Amino acid sequence: MPKTKIEVIMASAEMKPLAKVGGLGDVVGSLPIALSKLGVKVKVFLPFYGSIDSKKFKVKLLKKNIETNINTKAHTFSLYELSLPKTKVKVCLIKNKHFNNKDVYLSDSKKTKKTNNNSRVDNIERFVLFSRAVVESIKVMKWKPDVVHCHDWHTALIPTFIDEYSLEDNNFDNVSSLYTIHNLANQGITNLDITDYAGLHHDLTPAIMEDYYDQDGGKIDSMKVGILSADYINTVSPNYAKEILSKEYGAGLEDYLLRRKKHLSGILNGINTDLFNPSKDKFIEKKYSIKTFSTGKAKNKESLQNLSKLEKNDLPLFGLVSRLVSQKGLDILLPSLEAMLKKHDFQLVVLGTGQKEFEDKFKVLAKKYPKKVKANITFDIALAQKIYAGSDFFLMPSRFEPCGLGQLIAMRYGTIPVVRSTGGLKDTVVNNKTGIVFKNYKQKSMESALESSLKLYKNKTKFKNIALSGMKQDFSWNASAKEYLKLYKKLK
Repeated sequence: MPKTKIEVIMASAEMKPLAKVGGLGDVVGSLPIALSKLGVKVKVFLPFYGSIDSKKFKVKLLKKNIETNINTKAHTFSLYELSLPKTKVKVCLIKNKHFNNKDVYLSDSKKTKKTNNNSRVDNIERFVLFSRAVVESIKVMKWKPDVVHCHDWHTALIPTFIDEYSLEDNNFDNVSSLYTIHNLANQGITNLDITDYAGLHHDLTPAIMEDYYDQDGGKIDSMKVGILSADYINTVSPNYAKEILSKEYGAGLEDYLLRRKKHLSGILNGINTDLFNPSKDKFIEKKYSIKTFSTGKAKNKESLQNLSKLEKNDLPLFGLVSRLVSQKGLDILLPSLEAMLKKHDFQLVVLGTGQKEFEDKFKVLAKKYPKKVKANITFDIALAQKIYAGSDFFLMPSRFEPCGLGQLIAMRYGTIPVVRSTGGLKDTVVNNKTGIVFKNYKQKSMESALESSLKLYKNKTKFKNIALSGMKQDFSWNASAKEYLKLYKKLK
């Protein structure tokens, strides 16, 4: 009897609420749920980290002591399963001693010892083991997914494992692989002997063969192998998929991406519209909707000014919630703010941590303009929501931005994003319709965008129209899931 549903197996290092470090966990925690609502049968593979609460998530054993070859020796792992609460999504957990630590990614001091000698098992080796275990589980359980969807470098070898397994097992004949690039900068680069550790034959698989024998200093680049071996590649916004074909954004992989150009596209990430919802947000002073925008926004702005010890007056209030790192455009933002604060009246509330250089500069700016600037050098979820709800404008002048979530959340709260035209920012913010967009990565352009913001604030009718237009945009995971479903059908 033919299958009526598309069946997808995902593999990831992170998945909220089970194990999350960054944005990858948010994506893999949300996308499968949205897909299941569209009728896709989804299983997600995740390492069984020591931090996952077996009782809380009602974890059950599926199969014990499955054998696979790693480092020329038989290693065993056990396969567990849980149902993601209040969803139809199944999560399969790979249990092995190398994942007993509570941390998703090991620091040098926490790298685990191998059984056969005193050398250390690093993160790449752990995720090679995980990747092989995923494919071995599919074989042993005789599952027949239409698509195996791999996320970032941690699972980049899975398409190659599928290729090798398919040489001996016809269960993999009709399995397609999709490789999603979330962060091109982290590529999982290691030494050539990883192929022996993984049990991969570098003369059998074209992607491994090319990376093994190329002249790059005797390294294997996991992401490069994923790009060359997957049936299809996507990244997290249409514009970023175009940008990474260039030397400026390609992180050294642009030539390989250009070769796969016909099998590369971008799908925007979504946001959790239940969590980021000004009409339900428990952290903000006054809940509001499109209909109650004016009164709700004013009340939240006043509350944020009070909390930040800024003067309560009708000045434009800019918000910045970000990692304080160079990628986020802070090297053009900070001098622009300094120049603008000397000649204009406006307020700024900053929240974030990162490079000490930028943390210190925001502290200095706040000390110099205590009635205009508040710098919160910390991580505070509740305060972040208050900034989204209480600000008039949201600053995101990124050097590069694969997708970006801050601008999506800001628009959801009727806060006008001020962004640079790059990556997902270009795909999601339309100049003078849903935000203010500038192109050139220069201080002069940044200052011009700030000037435009101040001018817009004075035009109350246009300001409100742009804010409301942003609130009407659909950046839900449902919209993203529909695009992934189209891609799965294409690969099936």
